[in-house]
Amino acid sequence: MIDFFSVFYAAGRNWVGGINALLLILFILGSTPRAGAQTEETIPYELPEQIVTATVDETLAPAASRTLITSDDLQASGATTLTEALAKVPGVTLSPTGTSGAETTVSLRGSTSNQVLVIIDGVRVTDPATGRTDLSRLQIPVDDIESMEVIRGALSAQYGADAVGGVIVITTKRGSVQSGYSISFSNKSILPASTTSGSGSHAVESAASLLSLFDAQSLLFRVGLDSGIDLSLSAEHASNAFAYYDTNYIRRRRENADLTQGKASLSWKGSLGDGQFSTGAAVSARWLGVPGSLDAPTPEARQNDVDANASGEYETDYFFSDRFAFKAVGYGKFGRISYREDNSSDTDIHRSTRVGGDAAWSILAGNRVTVNTGLSLRYDRLDSTVVVNSEGKAPQRVSLGAFAEPTIRLAGWSLTPSARWDWTNDFASGISAGIGATKKLSDFLTMSYSLSSAYRAPGFDDLYWPLSGGAEGNPNLKPETAYEGDAGIKWQKRNVSAAVSGFARYSRDVILWQENDDGVWRPTNFGDALYPGLELETTVTDDPWLFSASYSFLYSYVLSGNLGIADNKRVPYVPIHSLTAAAAYNSGPFGASFDLSYKGLRYLTTDNKAYLPSTFLANASFRWKLNKEFSLKIEGKNLLNERYESVQGYPMPGFSLSMDVTYKPSSGKK
Repeated sequence: MIDFFSVFYAAGRNWVGGINALLLILFILGSTPRAGAQTEETIPYELPEQIVTATVDETLAPAASRTLITSDDLQASGATTLTEALAKVPGVTLSPTGTSGAETTVSLRGSTSNQVLVIIDGVRVTDPATGRTDLSRLQIPVDDIESMEVIRGALSAQYGADAVGGVIVITTKRGSVQSGYSISFSNKSILPASTTSGSGSHAVESAASLLSLFDAQSLLFRVGLDSGIDLSLSAEHASNAFAYYDTNYIRRRRENADLTQGKASLSWKGSLGDGQFSTGAAVSARWLGVPGSLDAPTPEARQNDVDANASGEYETDYFFSDRFAFKAVGYGKFGRISYREDNSSDTDIHRSTRVGGDAAWSILAGNRVTVNTGLSLRYDRLDSTVVVNSEGKAPQRVSLGAFAEPTIRLAGWSLTPSARWDWTNDFASGISAGIGATKKLSDFLTMSYSLSSAYRAPGFDDLYWPLSGGAEGNPNLKPETAYEGDAGIKWQKRNVSAAVSGFARYSRDVILWQENDDGVWRPTNFGDALYPGLELETTVTDDPWLFSASYSFLYSYVLSGNLGIADNKRVPYVPIHSLTAAAAYNSGPFGASFDLSYKGLRYLTTDNKAYLPSTFLANASFRWKLNKEFSLKIEGKNLLNERYESVQGYPMPGFSLSMDVTYKPSSGKK
């Protein structure tokens, strides 16, 4: 399979014409009417959501494992943050480096965080500099999420670069349903504990402080107008001064981890011609301390982030004909990060700019064939006091993509081949491809298969980081590539659903930063890896109860350097076993949720000697509707006060308790 896909991927230079011819033949065959067949001129067809929004019609995309979470699901589950909702999805591994405001990255099926594409309202939010998405910078309240879909698999044929492990597509609520407003206030408490600062003869014991009971506060204000305008304002301050145990099992307090942040967003949604138009804009800012790791603390490091974005989306199911549907999104995104190591050092400033757009068409080409096709254009630029290209100028990248994805219905099967051509100004153009197949075995049972390829272009830091701080970029890096196969079966009947899928992904030329003989860390296309695995998830609804569980088995193999499958070495930071289980109760004015999660041990190096131990976490929340206007929520995190690290050297907080009070007039927005 791997050799076949190596040929299948191979930059597309020798078979682009063949793919185009195949797609043309399929289009012609599908659009040729059969004898006696009825025409479908009066049947409108809606554009599949998978191009630029979160909702994906499974019959119109290559089969891949996916989990769709709606706003109703989020409300029923009791999840209060984006990371809480993601943590319950099979194949997802989160890597937070502390608490509020600390960098949090996400992995899918053992991928690196750079190999996960995150899209919000049609906008790619991946940082052009680092090549990854820091979830903590998004500042998206759960109540603002309309839907969220986690699609696992190599998906460059649909989404272009970076979708090696998969894609997370988030759609926020836009436009008000009716006029009204709401105000929410939250306070987070952590357990007071005595701590020690300094060491040896300079050690100083500090008594427990009641200020720990007021460690963080947040305020959220929303207002909706009958005209379709929705406004949201939020602010948060957190000391994050929780107690932890160092390597000598001395209890210390996390210092220089404070956070102050705020965000404002404005959206509108309404009718325009034969379709709907929605637009939104948001600006956010953060001021935070960067404490560093336990081995390399940075007690004076400070960081300031500013993010601003705006986008507009138009969608219609009648594009000159009811056989054509159309969707387009245009966006602009600006980010600024300033970082200072200590009070005497210079401030590094990184400004990133992204503008672009996507357009997609869906065409009814007959009774048996639907063709989805589209174009994308994106411009990325990084203006940095540190990172410049080989010519001493600001790194920039222009990306252009085009894809075609017909769906053929034949003998009970839905077959979906897909191909995408991508061009960038700094790398050779190439083709990503895939094919999916689904068949409905009964009213309750569906099976699916897929084969696909993906790639990731190096980030600007990978290419151009100057010789500074013991690290240096490599302008000769090649894009990473991956090839994946996936087979699954899903059973759904009334209030019970269950799905199981098996997969294997082979990644080539994985970009790896490692220390050279001169002591300088540089990235190279060093890493190869194989990721075979199994995923299961199930949901049972028995009003007023909701039960869910997921399990992931991932037995990765390191194929870098002189290592092969026979050496049986696991990929660092990829757990073999991950398990989540949750129960939620919602009845009348009362709601509660309980969730448990287990993550197996994770090796830190390819020799599999050092590792982070397994973790077991428990959380709970309780919600009351006190009257028509006031509601109360109490949430406990890490109920067992587990001592653990998701990333080596970055301790996570123990037990914490938060209380949220919301005021919403009965005539307010639902």
